[in-house]
Amino acid sequence: MAEQRPFRVLIAGGGVAGLSLANALERGGVDFLLLERRNEIAPQAGASIGMLPNGCRILDQLGLYDELYSQTEPIQWAADRDNTGNLISRPSDFAKLNTARTGYDVSFGDRQILLQVLSNGIKDKSKVLLGKKIVDVEYHPDRVVVKCEDGTWYEGDILAGADGIYSKTREAVWGFAAEQEPEAVERDKQAITAEYQCLFGIANPTDGYAIGDVDYCYDKGRSCLLAVSKGGRTYYFIFQRLDKTIKGIENMPHYTRKDVEEYARAHGDMMLRPGIPFSKIWANTVSSNLVVLEEATFKVWTWGRIACLGDSVHKMTPNTGYGGNAAIESAAMLASKIKEMLNATDGIRPDENKIKACLESYQKGRQGRAGTVVWVSGQTTRLQALSHPLHRLFVSYCLPYLGDYLADTVSDMMVGATAIDYLPLPRRSALGTMPYNPTQGDGKEESKLVRLAIGLPFLVLFFFARKMIDPAQFVPIATEILQNRGRLPWGDTSVTGFFHLRWLDDLLAPLVIFFSPVMYGFDSVSPQAFLFLIDYGVVLAIWLIESVRRANKFTPAQLPLFFALIAQFVSIAAVSPLYYLLHYLLSPIEKFKATDMRLTRINYTKSVLPALMLAYYLPLYAAFFAPAFSTRLASIFAWQVFPVYLSLAASQVLSRFFFADTMGHDRIYSVKRDLLAIRLTIGVLAFHSAAAWAYTFLTAAACSPTAMLALFLPPAFSGENGAAVITTTTTTATNLVQFTGRFLRLDCAFLFANTFLWLAYLFWDVKHAGMLRLSWAWIILLAAIATAGVGPGATVGLGWLWREELLATRRHKEAVTVDKVREWSRRLGADRDEEDGNKSVNGGKK
Repeated sequence: MAEQRPFRVLIAGGGVAGLSLANALERGGVDFLLLERRNEIAPQAGASIGMLPNGCRILDQLGLYDELYSQTEPIQWAADRDNTGNLISRPSDFAKLNTARTGYDVSFGDRQILLQVLSNGIKDKSKVLLGKKIVDVEYHPDRVVVKCEDGTWYEGDILAGADGIYSKTREAVWGFAAEQEPEAVERDKQAITAEYQCLFGIANPTDGYAIGDVDYCYDKGRSCLLAVSKGGRTYYFIFQRLDKTIKGIENMPHYTRKDVEEYARAHGDMMLRPGIPFSKIWANTVSSNLVVLEEATFKVWTWGRIACLGDSVHKMTPNTGYGGNAAIESAAMLASKIKEMLNATDGIRPDENKIKACLESYQKGRQGRAGTVVWVSGQTTRLQALSHPLHRLFVSYCLPYLGDYLADTVSDMMVGATAIDYLPLPRRSALGTMPYNPTQGDGKEESKLVRLAIGLPFLVLFFFARKMIDPAQFVPIATEILQNRGRLPWGDTSVTGFFHLRWLDDLLAPLVIFFSPVMYGFDSVSPQAFLFLIDYGVVLAIWLIESVRRANKFTPAQLPLFFALIAQFVSIAAVSPLYYLLHYLLSPIEKFKATDMRLTRINYTKSVLPALMLAYYLPLYAAFFAPAFSTRLASIFAWQVFPVYLSLAASQVLSRFFFADTMGHDRIYSVKRDLLAIRLTIGVLAFHSAAAWAYTFLTAAACSPTAMLALFLPPAFSGENGAAVITTTTTTATNLVQFTGRFLRLDCAFLFANTFLWLAYLFWDVKHAGMLRLSWAWIILLAAIATAGVGPGATVGLGWLWREELLATRRHKEAVTVDKVREWSRRLGADRDEEDGNKSVNGGKK
């Protein structure tokens, strides 16, 4: 019989997974039969479904998305609430952000609607057979046969088990695999557990809710998810933790209508919003059901010609809404692998080994991602039910400040989503700010250990800086001056105080003594210090802008002024490599998969330039050029705590009262809005540094050809005072001028060595991602020419700005962009033309 019929896939189950697979196979010209045990393909069971972008994109490929979208409602606002119904944090528009990123809305609707849309999508309705409860599976080397309760039987080349958690197909797989993999099968049987039960239902509108609202309610041992869709139709889930964990599919309880009523009454007092207990929702209920929430990720998905998909192999709790969408993804992956196999056989019916390899490839492609969503869903259920004391602490003290954490979590799951390989991708799927990318997302993150290993040169520079720059050697010099009432070795000025706070003046006095040769204008110190500190301002601007970048949230990069303040006391040479290492470690290129993650908070970014001018450069210029030495002394006192001034000026005054915070709008509708402010800030500071470089260069060059080199390199490298190795460290400095000069040269050299290395790492990331194709030879040549021409500060600023432009305008080489969608469509069209010219596999022979 196998030789007389076309290659056929038998699909067990007419739920979301089975109907999605049927649609995908039909679009690919692959014969199938779908066997559904119920007598109705889309019954109303009180169930709802959340549609996420990964599922929507596949439905769009199948031509079904618009029909579904017209019958559902996008989420507008999501809110986290405590057990009194009050807000834990401000309502979030995370769904709008995800729509902007992916091109598809996050929406809710009846599960019945999705089933009907999928059913309508199947052109040949004779391929869908109802009332076909499978009772037995027979395996043969050349076919698989299923027997139904009504006495009918059907054979095919592949059996796809989409028959849910109580899968007869999975049971058959276990039976066939038990002899070869007994331990794996036994582990799978024990993998099915349940810790929670859930009352889910659909209700008519209730006062107090708006269309598009979603609430997540947290309570100890129980929780609620409620969504309001089209026409005010309300979908709810009331979760409760069981008294004990249930293990094994045979031990899972089934509930009666009486159990449903009792459960609803028991939770009637649960406050969903102030003044709205669950009892009000229950009074408007039109359908409901009570179930135990099984959880499982299985190891054995396939055996021979049989494969399972959907809940039969990756069953998860519904808190995240991933379940149905994961089932659609599995169907897409399985259909793609089957189609790929058939295309490769050139009209010859694939044998058992080819089919086995095909199905194993499907499992390998889906198992990791499916396991991740099962885990994420389970952890969300436990978090919302406050199952652990740490959950309660997290919800109380962290959740209110997480911002777009939920949107970012969803995006991590969406970006690497599966699609149907042989169908064109919808253009709208490539129009979002986060193109799909099969190499990114949960489970595919770059290893932090690898990045740490790559970043070890920063630690090498740190240890060299600590060895060669020892602030402790300054202590005897400062102590001698302070014991002499702060009288400096020149002039008649004393370092006394400025802030009239004894502890603060005493803390800063040694630093003022250190910089006093700069203020007096010694030729061997002042020009180099002037240029170094001007250039340092460019680095500070970059650090400040990085601190308000969305991708750097909850990382040490948010604390630039902490690093700058520590540097005032131990040297920027020692602090900068630690900052750069942490930044490189925690800001990989994958963090920028969504363009809005590059975005900075524009009110703060606009404040960086004026804040630096007021808090950093103004006292610095006064310290160098004020007519009176007493004014210079006061200015250098004031300048020492510039990180505090910068913080007050940038974050507390300018960004609050002079510039508007538009992040809420920009991250969705204007992801490049901050670029003009960034260009202006870095451009002005780079020009400033270049002018200082030219001034210093011309001044030094007027003295001698080697004077410029002597200003910036340690004596052993510049030729100053011979080339004795001893003089390359600060430990040999016998007076204040020598110590300050050598310290600042080393400080400058190490700062820019670290900064250029950091930029090299950043460019390595963008080059590895295919966002820059210029060779390293050209990059290094450009950096060298710029450094010689405009100085290290301007070069660093312009180099960082170049990388910023790349992040804003280029896409990862594996990202599914509009151009790739267009190319994909052209290629598939050519492939179909070639297919039509060949003999169809459906007419092939064994």
